[in-house]
Amino acid sequence: MTTLTRIRRSRSGRPVARAAGDRRLRAAASLIGLAAAAIAVVTVGLLPGTAIGADASTSTAVTVTPLQAALIGLGYYFSFSPWWFGANFFTFYRPLVAGLCVGIILGDPAEGALIGATINLFYLGFIAAGGSIPSDPSLAGWLGTTIAIAGGLSYGEALALAVPLGLLGTVTFYTRMTVDSAFVHLADRYAERGWLPGLTLANVIYPQIFLLVLTFVPVFLATLNGVPFIVDLLHELPVWVISGLAVAGGVLPAIGIAMNMRFIFRWPFSPYFFIGYFMVIASGRTLPIVVIGALGLAIAALHVVFTTTPAPLPGTGRDAPATPPPPAPEPAAMEGTPAASSEPGGPGTSAVPAGPRVSRVDVHRSWLLWTFFAHANYNYERLQATGFAHAMAPIIRRLYTAPEEIKGAMRRHLVFYNTSPEFGGAINGAVIAMEEQRAGGADIDDDAINSVKTGLMGPVAGIGDTITQGTVTPLLLALGISITGVPTVINGQPPDLTAVTGNPLGPIVYLVLETAFLLVVGYVFFMQGYARGRGLIVDVLRDGRLGQLVTGASVLGNLVLGALGATFVSLWLAPTVTIGSAYLELQRGLLDKVLPGLLPLALILGTWWLLRRRVSPLLLLVVYLAASIVGSYPFFGDAPQYVTDQCGSALFQPYGPCPEPSPSASPATE
Repeated sequence: MTTLTRIRRSRSGRPVARAAGDRRLRAAASLIGLAAAAIAVVTVGLLPGTAIGADASTSTAVTVTPLQAALIGLGYYFSFSPWWFGANFFTFYRPLVAGLCVGIILGDPAEGALIGATINLFYLGFIAAGGSIPSDPSLAGWLGTTIAIAGGLSYGEALALAVPLGLLGTVTFYTRMTVDSAFVHLADRYAERGWLPGLTLANVIYPQIFLLVLTFVPVFLATLNGVPFIVDLLHELPVWVISGLAVAGGVLPAIGIAMNMRFIFRWPFSPYFFIGYFMVIASGRTLPIVVIGALGLAIAALHVVFTTTPAPLPGTGRDAPATPPPPAPEPAAMEGTPAASSEPGGPGTSAVPAGPRVSRVDVHRSWLLWTFFAHANYNYERLQATGFAHAMAPIIRRLYTAPEEIKGAMRRHLVFYNTSPEFGGAINGAVIAMEEQRAGGADIDDDAINSVKTGLMGPVAGIGDTITQGTVTPLLLALGISITGVPTVINGQPPDLTAVTGNPLGPIVYLVLETAFLLVVGYVFFMQGYARGRGLIVDVLRDGRLGQLVTGASVLGNLVLGALGATFVSLWLAPTVTIGSAYLELQRGLLDKVLPGLLPLALILGTWWLLRRRVSPLLLLVVYLAASIVGSYPFFGDAPQYVTDQCGSALFQPYGPCPEPSPSASPATE
């Protein structure tokens, strides 16, 4: 979770962060989440009941025991916690994995996996940046799946829970981010005392105790006592509302995909988005995501080969430039640091004077602390500051013995910091190398170390967002959802889940692959950062290798996002023009004849344009949900008894069987 920030300096000269966005906006978002959830739950109880018919419950109700409720509450806490190699945000926070866990706890893994995967469609392109989230997919996954299984709800009713629960969950996230700021000041006090164990208390123990209470208690109580109440309210929903939620299930993934497009949808790569989109449309939305990923890798490799020029080998004849190019300037953030040396020890490193040295065990301990606890005390004031300082504790303990040196080291690593945890490990490694040089007598001051951190964390965060959140995670999520068995929209028809049996291998495959990717990338970059010093990132930026990696990821990401948009985003324009005994369906009979998939594509691009104009994704979520439900009201005909049994009786209703017009019916436009 990264952000672009403006850095200002306090009177003491220490950098202080001013996170992009206004805190009042976050408070307003929390209130919107509460209000939307309350309105959604209370209002449905006031609506007139109508038979649900074909969308009847797919399972029988079960009783949730106190032990099961406690396990589900602990699972919701676990999704926020750092205990799964620090990768909880990318794994147990996602409804795909949460649904499987709930299914195992309640004794139906297949049903849990299927419901979780279905809910995850809302959050397929979910991306969080800078201490801000548009919704909370974790609460929607853990509590939504629980209520769906325990209450024997239909899939339409399960989706009815997902959006309001996701909005309600933002209150948990924003509360945590606000309260955790207090623990940063506690860490400052420990730094003034030079007490290194205090970093563990301030970064892990106290924040996790607070997080456990904040997450476990409400979910435990809601799971144990709230299921019958919520189920009774949901059973009062009229069928056109269920139909609206089916429409929303196809509309809302456009927000997540568009959020990812903000990072990677740029002119040199945008054509690949349309290639991926229309490849899937042309296949009738049956092209497997694995095939898309394989084609994307091949196309990305070709793009890199034919659009980038490799650096010429030194001394090669015609490849060598006639005039040697001027040396690349050092980044501004590197000013004041010692020049890189050509001494042995790796390119871009400086010779290390004699003095205390960190051991390999110390470096691995630092990597483990950063991997697990980078976000253990994520907060609005300094984001990952306590996580960075905590990871440096083994290094500080090894290199410094004088109390003032320990205090100074703790202070300089408690300043604002935020970047991609896995790729940002290179910065951690480089800082360890600089601390080692400093302890040996090198002329490296606090500003030199902080300038490396603040100068490199932004570019590295952009790389991480593009590759991890914008490309790899959506691709693996789509793979897991496909393996789970969630059907896609085919020929304008909504998914029919009543006859589908979920496959628990889908969440498991995603969990394993996502965790392995994060661990491998994090370890390699961390160790390379230490081995090669601060010159690592400068070198790869200078010779273009990292640029090639980002270029390839952007090509693959756009192709995959286009394919995901065609697979999971749907929008039906249902009104039908009836003339005598003939009728014309506006979408299937007209728009789809002009360009299949035109409406979903327009929705995705329009959402992307609105997000670029800084329209809040939370606002778009609420508006799209409301529009989907209102647009499913039968303005043009009788209220349906089933979700899709009327042809064009609503604006956005999915097409169902069209009734035969009466011979005496006069021409009309519906």
